[in-house]
Parts: sequence; C-alpha cells; structure tokens
Amino acid sequence: MHRVSKLSFPSRPALLLLAPLAIALLAACTPDNNQSTFGTAGPIARDQADLFIFIFWIAAVVFVLVEGAVIYIAIRYRRRSDSDKLPYQTHGNNKLEITWTIIPILILAAVAVPTLTGIWEQQNGVPQDQGEVLNVEAIGHQWWFEFRYPGQEVVTANELRIPVGRPVALKLTSQDVIHSFWVPKIAGKVDMVPLNDNFMWILGDEVGTFYGQCAEFCGLAHAMMRFRVVVQSEEDFQAWIDGMHTAADPPVAGSREAAGQTLFAQNCASCHTVDSTAPGSYAREINSQEARWNGWISDIENAAIVSAPNLTNFGTRSTLGAGLRDLNQQSLEEWIIDPSSIKIGTRMQKHAAMYNTPDGTANLSSSEISDIATYLLSLKPGSGAAGVVIEQSEGDVDGAALFATNCSACHSTGADKIVGPGMAGIGDIAGSRVAGLDADQYLEQSLRDPGAFIVDGYPPVMPGWSQLSDESIDTLVTYLKTLK
Repeated sequence: MHRVSKLSFPSRPALLLLAPLAIALLAACTPDNNQSTFGTAGPIARDQADLFIFIFWIAAVVFVLVEGAVIYIAIRYRRRSDSDKLPYQTHGNNKLEITWTIIPILILAAVAVPTLTGIWEQQNGVPQDQGEVLNVEAIGHQWWFEFRYPGQEVVTANELRIPVGRPVALKLTSQDVIHSFWVPKIAGKVDMVPLNDNFMWILGDEVGTFYGQCAEFCGLAHAMMRFRVVVQSEEDFQAWIDGMHTAADPPVAGSREAAGQTLFAQNCASCHTVDSTAPGSYAREINSQEARWNGWISDIENAAIVSAPNLTNFGTRSTLGAGLRDLNQQSLEEWIIDPSSIKIGTRMQKHAAMYNTPDGTANLSSSEISDIATYLLSLKPGSGAAGVVIEQSEGDVDGAALFATNCSACHSTGADKIVGPGMAGIGDIAGSRVAGLDADQYLEQSLRDPGAFIVDGYPPVMPGWSQLSDESIDTLVTYLKTLK
C-alpha cells in the first residue's frame, strides 16, 4: 500500500496566511458594505439577491452530496492490501446512468426557470403597474458617466438622481469603448456598448446614496470610473430639477469668483459647460459634446478639446473625479493642479493647454487655481426663477473680459482654430460675408442668433448670448473689430 507523502510546506503558517484572506473575502459579503449585493435597496436587486441565494443553496447541496460521496467511496473502497483484485464494475448499469443524467437536468431546470424569468422581466421594460416612469440616458465615457434627462432637459455627470419609489427606464450606451453600468444595491450589471443601445430599469425604494461602478475593463482608469445614485424624495427630486434650470448668480465684480470665472473661461470652458440652465441649452450641450468628440477623434494626439463632464451647478455635487474624492476646496484645488495625482490617465491633463508644462501640472499660480476652485464651488442655483436668464450688470463693460468669459473657450484672438475659427481679422472679413450687412451688423446678428450664419466646416454649436445685455454685445462687437 502506498502512503501519501507529507506536504512539502508547513501547514500552520499556510493556515495563518489563508485565514485573513478568507475573512477579507467574507467581509465583502456583509450587507452594510457600500457595494454589497446582499444589502439591497430596490426590488430588482432584491430579486437578484434572492435568485443568487436560491442557486447558492442548490450548489451547496450538490457540493455536499458529491464531495460526501467522493469521501465515502475513497474510504469505503480504499485499497486494503496488496491484492490486485478489481472492485465490482458498474459500467452498463442503465438505472445508474439514467439517474445521474436526469438529476442534473432537473437541477439545471430548477436554476434556469427563475433565471430566465428574471432576465425576461428586466429586459421587457418597466411593468405597467409601477407608475409614472422617469426616462434617463446614461452614457459611458473614459472614464466618467454622463446622465441625461430628456423629459426634463437636464444633463449632468457622475451623480444620478432619482425619486424614491418611482421606476427609472435607463437607456445605456457608450461614446468610446465598452463600459458596464452597475449599482449593486439597486440593480445588476448591463453593458454600455458603442453604437448599440441597451436598456434596463431600476427602482430605489429607500432614500440614500448608493455606489455605482463601471464593471467592464475599459482602460487605464477603469477601477476609478465610479458614480453615485442619489435616491431622493419626490419633493427633493423636483427641487433638484428646478435647480438645474436655475442659473447661478453672476459673480460680484472684483471678487475671487469673478476672477475664477475668467480663468475658467480661458482654460476650461472649451470642454466643460457650466450654464445648461436656460431653454434650449440641453440640445446645445448634446451638440457640443458631439462636436468635442468629433474634434478629439479627428486628431487624438493633438486635439485641444475632448468630451468632458457638464459642470452646471457643480457646487451642489458631493464628489469629485467620478466619485473618487469628496468635493471641497482642497480636493478641487489638488484636482486642478494635477488631476493624475487623484485619477491617472485623465484626458483633461493630456489635452488642455494649461497642462503643457514640463511636469504636466497646471501652468497657473496657486491663487489662480484657488480662484477657479472658488468659482466652481459657487455654481449653485441662484436667486432667479427657473429658466430665467440673469443678465450681466450694466456699466463699464470691458470687451477683452467679455471675450475671455464668453468666447475664448472656442475662439482664439489669433488665427488658431480651437472649436471655432480664430478671430484675427474678423472685422475685415465680417463686412464681406453677407450682402447688405456691414461688419457691425454681421457680428451683432451672429451673437444674437448663432445659427444665422454658419461658417463652412464648423459645427453649429455656438450658444446664443441671451444673457448679454445690449451694451455688452455692442462692446464685444467693438472689441472683435480690433483683433488683427
């Protein structure tokens, strides 16, 4: 009889190493864990958890029976002497073969029926008895999530807000590579595939904030592509919708917020929108994102623009960098200085001109960075009514400042193209663009109605300047004619 040799490594140290690992793995199963699938907060997640537990216990019973049989057979029929006598052969036993063929079929059927039923119910859309449906489009980007509310004309990023007890129909897609939408406590994973829309529905049945994550490897910062689902009361949700249509109050002249607004316009506004509150701004933002994407994909290495999160009412958010940090002055300043210190691989740092420095950090002073952060944190619903545009103050209006705040994100004062054409010599060109219009008339009409004259080769994404007073428009026209 052959004896089994002892293990080549001591068993006690191995157990001491495996014990903490087992505890860590079991800790991930606790319902209180932020991304545990066992602490459910919605009917879909609850059904999926119940299905998992049902399948788990079937698998556990199968495991015990099979392993028990293996152990029993190993002991009961172990070799007891040096005899070469073969045990009784059961090959060709029809009863046994039929039995162990039918049993797995029955087990698979028991697992398949509730699994397929659950998949069908999820893919078949929101049940008609669930009440009024909220429609949301979720778009995956490398490496952040964009959320659009077409019925409410709201667009935001990285924080999905939904009313408690109300079904949400999600249309899932991706702008670049395959991502996966996953909020463990509310619903399971569904892929976000470019050029192929997927659909799911969710419902949060308790107020709170729940963690979401991309669950499909999508590149360098995949593990840092997170988001939050904020489940609110119906009243709070409607208040948030109204707030997203309410413009922030204009900064006070000479304040840090005003300085930050100018710096933001000069360095950040070609990729980030901060004013999607007025009527028509929803469609304009979608067009702008498409133009940014086309601009980036046409020259991936050298593009000056890239799709980026909408920052409207950014100061009301709770997180930064797609859920990586709590949003506050310090974390925002650290992000602006060096985004890669928080989230490696950001396209912002690769393409924004302000990071074209030897060490890749922002080419701004600490006070300028602080001013930008102060301005962004001030972006909250202002004192005006929802959907009402707040005009800038009358008085001494500086044309250069107006251009920096409103135009420099897409237009240079030279001949360089950013999103739109450079403005050098525009005063001379404008007078000959349209018969019967002089330079002043052409420029004024272009500002008041950007869709009136579209230059060939450029996308129609320029916003209307309804927030500018007549004096501001006149001053801006005068300034533009000075650019040579």
